[in-house]
Amino acid sequence: MQMNRQSPNPYHYYDAVRESSMFFGRQRELQIIYQALMKHQSVSLVGARHIGKSTLLQFLGNRKIQQHYGFDLQHHIFIMTDWRGYLQKSREDFFSALYDQVIAQSQDLITFRSHTLSGEDNFRKLLEEIKNNGFHPVLLMDGFDRVTSNIQFDPHFFSFLRSLAGINDLLTYVTSTIKPLHKVCHSDAVAQSPFFNIFLTCSLGPLTHEEAREMIISPAQQTPYTFLPTEVDWLLKQAGQHPFFLQIACRHLFTEKMQQIHENSAIQFEQVWKSIYEELLPHFNQAWEDLESEQRIQLTTEIFQDAQPGKLFLELSGSLLFRKHLRATLQDNLSSISIKDLREALDHLDDLEFLTQCKLGNLRSLSLQSDASDSLLPTKQGIQVRALLKKAFEQMRPAGLRNDSELEWRSYNILWYHYFRYHLPNQKTAARLGISSTRQFYREQDKAIQELLKEVLELEAKTLNEIE
Repeated sequence: MQMNRQSPNPYHYYDAVRESSMFFGRQRELQIIYQALMKHQSVSLVGARHIGKSTLLQFLGNRKIQQHYGFDLQHHIFIMTDWRGYLQKSREDFFSALYDQVIAQSQDLITFRSHTLSGEDNFRKLLEEIKNNGFHPVLLMDGFDRVTSNIQFDPHFFSFLRSLAGINDLLTYVTSTIKPLHKVCHSDAVAQSPFFNIFLTCSLGPLTHEEAREMIISPAQQTPYTFLPTEVDWLLKQAGQHPFFLQIACRHLFTEKMQQIHENSAIQFEQVWKSIYEELLPHFNQAWEDLESEQRIQLTTEIFQDAQPGKLFLELSGSLLFRKHLRATLQDNLSSISIKDLREALDHLDDLEFLTQCKLGNLRSLSLQSDASDSLLPTKQGIQVRALLKKAFEQMRPAGLRNDSELEWRSYNILWYHYFRYHLPNQKTAARLGISSTRQFYREQDKAIQELLKEVLELEAKTLNEIE
C-alpha cells in the first residue's frame, strides 16, 4: 500500500472503507450473501451504526473478492446506491435517481436506448433491457431504512419493488438497515407488505478475533511504525472487535507511535486512552440510545454476569472502553433514584407490571437477580425489582432474633410489618411497635425508607464497580 507522505496514518477512515487494502474479514457474511445472490435471492443486511454495513456493500461487487470465495458473478451488475438522504423524497425522486445510477454504473457493459417513459415504467423498461443483454442487476441499497420510514412510500410502492424481484426476476436487492426491515417501517400496512418476505436476513456484528487482529496489524506493517504484540493486545482489549472502535483506537495509537519515535520517548498510553475515549464517547451514547429497552437489559446482563464478554452484543461488551463508559453512565444515574421512587415501589410491591415500569427498573444490579425460570416473562424486570428490594431489606436486618421493642430493630420492623410481611396499615404497625405518636411514626418510617434506599444504592454501586 502506497502511503501518503502528508498523511501516513493508514487508519484514517471515519465512514465506509473504500480501499481494498483496508477491507478485512467478513468471510462468513460474504459467503452467505454470495450464495444468496447466485440464486437471485434478496438479502437484508442488518447491523448497528458503524459496524461496517456500508463498507461491506462497497466491496460486494469486487471481482477479486468474489473469485477469492469461489463465486462467478460476472453476469451480475452491482449497483451501489445510498438512500440516507431520502427520508423526505418522493417516489418520482426515488425512481429518477435509481434510473440514473443504474445507467451510470452499467454503461461500460451495455449500450442503452433512450426511453420516453417516466417513473416506475421507465425503470422497469431499463431493467428489461439489462436482462435482454444477459445481465442481472443487484441493487445495493445503503440506508434503506430512510425509504421504509418515508410516508410517501406506501404499500403499492413496495409491491412494485417486489414484482421486480419476483416472477419477473429483473432485479435482486441487498438492503442495509440498523434494525430488521419490519421494525423500520412507518406503518403496519407497509411492514406487512409481501415485499419484506423475499429477504434472507444477514446480521452483521463484530469481527472475529482473527479478523480484528488482522485489521490492527496489516495496515501498520506497510509503514515504519509496526504495532508490537503488546500494543495489539492493548488495542483489542480497549476497542474489542468492533471495526469502527478499532479504527479509531488504531489511529490514535499509531499517531502516538510516530510522535514517540521522532522524539525518542515512551508511548503515553494513558493519554492515548483518553483521546480514544473522548472521540468514541458520542458513538457510545448513540449505540446505547439505538438499543431497545429489552436489549439494554440483555447487554448489561451480558456485561455484569459473565466473566468473559458474551456473544449477543460482543461488539459493545467486548470493548473495555464501552464497559467503563457504561459503568460511568449508570453511576451518574444513581443520584436520580429518590425516596419518592422507592416509596412508590414499596407501595406496589405485589404489582409486577408497576415494578416493571418504575424507575428502579433502570438499576443495573437487577441483572444479577436474573433467573432462567422467569427469563421469558413480560414482568421479568418487575420480578427482579422485587427481588432486589427484598435483598436490600434483609441487609438492614440487625444481628440476633427480631424483637418489636428493640430500637435497633425499629427501621427493619416498620418495613417488615407494613411492606414485606403482613402489609399492616400504618396505625396497626405503629401499635405493634409501641409508637403512640402518628407524627413520630411517619418520621421513623421515612428514616426506614432512607436506610433501605442506602442499601439499594450500595448494591448498585457494588455491581457497577465489578465491571472491569
